[in-house]
Amino acid sequence: MSGQARSVLMPLVLVWLAVHAAVLAAILGLKFLTAKAVVLLLLLGGALWLVLGRPRRTALPPPHGMV
Repeated sequence: MSGQARSVLMPLVLVWLAVHAAVLAAILGLKFLTAKAVVLLLLLGGALWLVLGRPRRTALPPPHGMV
């Protein structure tokens, strides 16, 4: 490859790589941000369900003399 052709193609290759890196970073960032948000919402929902859920009777009867 001649020096002139190389000096013309090198900036184009660098721009092509930079654009693809930016697109990949945007896609992966959105993917993992969404995944983290879903996990946090599930954890929050589970915690609220445990804290605010209706009280249930225990499966075992109370000990003798506690009634």
